[in-house]
Formats: sequence, C-alpha cells, structure tokens
Amino acid sequence: MPWWSSWSESLWRASWQGALCALAVWVLARAVPRLPASLRAGLWWLVALKFVLTLGWPRPVPLALLPAETVASVSPQARSTAPQSQTQGTQSQTSVLILQRDAGRSAPVAVQPRRLPTGDESPVLASFLADPMRSLRAWPWAQGVAWTLLLLWGAGVVWQVRGHVRAWQQVRGMRQRARPLQHPMLEEEAEFLASEAGLRRPPLLLVSDEVASPLAAGLLSPAIVLPSKAVRELPEDALRMALAHEVAHLRRGDLWLGWVPALAETVLFFHPLARQAAREYALAREEACDAEALRLTGAEPADYGELLIAFGITRPPGSAAALGASAHLHALHRRLRMLEHVDVIPTHPRRWLKGALFALGAVVLMPFQVVAKAPAASTPNATTDAGTKVGTTRTLNNEPTSGTDTTSKAPKAPAPPAPMDMEDGDTFAYLSDGRTMVVGSSDDVHLARTFKQKGKDIIFVRRDDKPFLIRDPQTLEQVRKLMEESGKLGDAQGALGQQQAALGQKQAALGQKQAEFAYPQTQLASKHAALASKRADIAMERARLATLADDTERDRQEAGLDKREEDLDREGEVLDQQQEEIGKKMEALGDQQEKLGEEQEKLGEQQAKLAEEQAARHHEQAKKVMRVVDEAIRKGLAEPLPT
Repeated sequence: MPWWSSWSESLWRASWQGALCALAVWVLARAVPRLPASLRAGLWWLVALKFVLTLGWPRPVPLALLPAETVASVSPQARSTAPQSQTQGTQSQTSVLILQRDAGRSAPVAVQPRRLPTGDESPVLASFLADPMRSLRAWPWAQGVAWTLLLLWGAGVVWQVRGHVRAWQQVRGMRQRARPLQHPMLEEEAEFLASEAGLRRPPLLLVSDEVASPLAAGLLSPAIVLPSKAVRELPEDALRMALAHEVAHLRRGDLWLGWVPALAETVLFFHPLARQAAREYALAREEACDAEALRLTGAEPADYGELLIAFGITRPPGSAAALGASAHLHALHRRLRMLEHVDVIPTHPRRWLKGALFALGAVVLMPFQVVAKAPAASTPNATTDAGTKVGTTRTLNNEPTSGTDTTSKAPKAPAPPAPMDMEDGDTFAYLSDGRTMVVGSSDDVHLARTFKQKGKDIIFVRRDDKPFLIRDPQTLEQVRKLMEESGKLGDAQGALGQQQAALGQKQAALGQKQAEFAYPQTQLASKHAALASKRADIAMERARLATLADDTERDRQEAGLDKREEDLDREGEVLDQQQEEIGKKMEALGDQQEKLGEEQEKLGEQQAKLAEEQAARHHEQAKKVMRVVDEAIRKGLAEPLPT
C-alpha cells in the first residue's frame, strides 16, 4: 500500500471516529447542563486526544461490524473440473461449486463464475468505512486527487504551526521583558494558594505592561504574569482571586494538557468538530479554574463576577495551549452563568461519575477499524458426501452383541458432608415441634422427618455411615437442655438486634427531618445565585456607564444602580438569617445522628462478641450432644435403621 494511501485512511478514520466522540460529548453536555466544568473540560480533552491518537496510531484495533463473507472450500478434483477464475479490470470473480444429490451420491458440478458483492449489492457506507481507499482506487483519477488533497492539507498544517510559533514567540518575549513583582502581600498569597492547591513550589510572580489580564506561562518554570495597571488599581482581594485562578491552571496542568487540543486543531484544521472541541475545552477549562479559585479563596460569586467584568477575559491572541479562553462576549456570559450554580466542594457522587466517564473514555480512545466478521463455519468440501457432516467427528463403536455390557456403572454416591466440623465426623439431627438442631446434611434432615411424630421428639444419628433413631426420653431431655443453653445466647442476640432496629428507626426519622431541610436550603441557594446574577448585571451596567460622556446622566443612572444594590443587600441579609437558622437546626440534628451512631456502634460490638461466644458454645455443645448420643448407642437405646 502506498504511503499516501495509508495517510488518507488514517485521516479519514480520525475524522469520523473523532466526530462520533465529539457528538456524544455534545449531547451529554446538553442533557446535563450542570455538569461540572472540570468534567466537561476533561471530556472535551478526551475528544481532542481521540482525534490525535486515531490519526497517529499505526495499527487500529479491528472491530468486526460488517457482515461475514462465506468462503467455499473446494477439493482438488472439483477444482480441476471447474472453469478457471478470471479477472477483468479490478473486479474479482470466483468459481462456485454446487453439490447435487443423485441416489444417495453427490458429485461436483461446475457452474458459471459469480462475482463477489460490490457497491450495488453490499452496504456502500459500511464498505467505505472498512476500506475507503479500496473504493476510491477503482477510479483512475483517485491518485491525483489524493496528492492534491495532501498538498492542501500540508499547507494548512504549516499555516497553523506558523500561528502557534508566532504566539509562542510573543509569550516568550513578553515573559523575558516582564519584571519581577515586588509586592510582599501578593507573594505571600501566592505561596499560600500554591500550598492549598498542592503545588510543590509557588510560581514566579511577574508584572508586565503588555498584558491586559493575568496569565500563566512557562512549561518547565511556570510564572504568573500580572498586568501592571491591575496591580496599581485593583484591591488586594481582587488580585488574590486573579492569582487563585492562575494557580488553578498550574494545578490542573493546563499548560501541558492544552497542547493536545491545539495539536488536534492544527492537524485537523478543516474539521469543524475538532475546532469546536478545542474551543469548548478552553472555555470549560476557564470555568473549572473559576470554580477552583472560588474554592481556594472562599470568595463570593458576585465579587468574582465583578473581577471577570473588570478584566473582560481579554487575553492577547495566542496558542490554545499557552493562553486562556477566547475573548468574546459569549465566553463572558457563560462564565457568569456558571457562577450562579457553581459547586466549589465536589461531592462523592460527582467523583464516582468522573471516574466512570473517564474509564469509559479510556476505552473509547483506542482507535478502531471496521472490518468484516469472521466466517461462522467453512463450507463443506465439494467432494464430500452429502450425508456426512464436515467438522469435528467422533467414531462410533459397532452395535454391541447380546453378551456385551454397554451400560456404564453409576459411581457410588458420596457421603453427605457435614456443615459443622466434628472430631469423629458423625452427624445428628434433633427434631421437636418447637426447635430443630441439625449437624449434618439436608438429606439427614429429610430422612429424620419421615420418622417424626406429632408431639414426640426424636434424634436421628448417623454414625460410621449407619443410621440410628433415638426416642429415649432421658436422652432427649439431656439434648433439650443443651439446646436451651444455646438458645439463651440467641435470645440475647435477638434482643440486641431489636435495639439496633429501634436505633435504626430513630436514625431514619432524623434523616427524614434532615431531608426536609434540604429543600429550603436548595431554595435559599437558588435565591443567593439569583442575587449574584443581579449583582453581576449591575456591575456590567456600571462598566457600561463608565463610557458615557454625559456626567449628569451617568450620575443619575449610577444612583439608580446604588438603590438596586441596597435592595439586594437587604434581600441578602434576610437570606443569610434564614440560612443561619436552618444551619443551626441541621447542626442539632447532626449531633443527634452522631450520638445514635455511637450507640449503634456499641451495640454492633456487643453483637460481634455474642456471635463469637455463640459459635464457640455451639461447637462445644455439639460435642456434648455427640457424647450423649454415644452413651445412648452404647446402652442400646438407639434403634438401628436399615441401610
């Protein structure tokens, strides 16, 4: 196969397989709109990795989805009588032999050659997915078109690489010209945030007049570059949030991970879904860092929204791997909407969901190639008799004579195992109307019940594989007392079980009360989010008013905004009071739940001790019972049963 053919097949395979993954993630993101931003970023990154791996993987995994082709096995004799296979152009032909039966015999009969199914006879899409170049090589102009497409693709890749190189040079030059930041408070905050995020060492802080918003740069020695104007004008809390956002980029490894979507967008620049995957990854990555910044700083979403508006998320143009998200208004709106329902503390169900989805993504990442299924079974040879099956056969013996014993002897049934280990291996079953004690197999129990009469206790014994029946009242009384001693511990365990059940009901009742408070908490959280959204709208209005030339009109509108902010503050205070009251009630219920849990734990320990004591005593009593049984057998009080 020529190298250009292999290239085109890999490019085609990467295009349609990556598109399937991109559509699947898009549907999931629309179906679950509140999917965590970190999870969305990871899924879109996996889509980009799927594009890259499928394009560069040398040997894709075969995936048998196409219908199998049946191949006939022809004997040499039949092959000599059949017409020779002929080939015309690029279409394959084969000879087919048909078996005809005549008076119990079969003979090969040659028929006209039959062409294998082609485009009109088999699914066109399936065959094209399996081997697109085989379908295109039938056309004489296919090679010329492939060379043209290769040149165009190479030119596009070179142009994309040129853009990334220029962006990298700009960032590298900007960092070299940046100055070290001399700000003790910010340096201390950077060390604290890096420690909270789990970084091994804090990043270098730089300041530059060339950047409009903070950014992280540098793969081997990362640094955070702050705009000099922002350092001069913004309050320390806002700068702390900006630092936390860039520290989140470093903790997530975005400077390294970002090269995968950038590479996918470069080599598949013509693919709209590859470009969309890179854009969605970049935006979800920024939203994830916003959530991480809120977690690290404990800031209010409204305050963070004002910071986003202040910077306008305007970053200098550059590589998707080196810089942040795109600088359009749609991205700003999405990030502000994310702040309305951001969850800064990931829950365990979300962690399980992340693990499951990423495990599934690891399986889907493997490049595959659609191939035909393996034939179910080979067609029999043409010279084989029609009455004989082809395949694995076994030779049958001749019919036996009258003196031949052809019935195989059944093996002797094994002795029924005893569920409890006994020293001498004996078993017994005590049956009464109120209680039954068994050390033996279920067969012994069924056999013993055949001798049980209503109102009369019996002991069924199997000793040395010899069954006995004991009806002696004295022996039965001794065994009954031993069983009563064992039942006392069982009653104690039952009493503990009832106490545990009662505690469980109390815990369930407390859980129900806690669940009743969950809905008001959700409502309050929604109201807080609505207030944060309104505050963000006011901040955007203030940013717009800053551009008005008419001072009087600007002052009038700002006064209205101040009035709206005061109303929002009062609403926020009321919501905070309600939240505090619910929090106190939830805390009290939590204390009660904790006390019940401690009591439940103590009862569980007592139950475990009783279980150990019960097992030891039951084993000892079983030995005592067997000694009583031995004495009864020795005295002749046991009735032997026929075997």
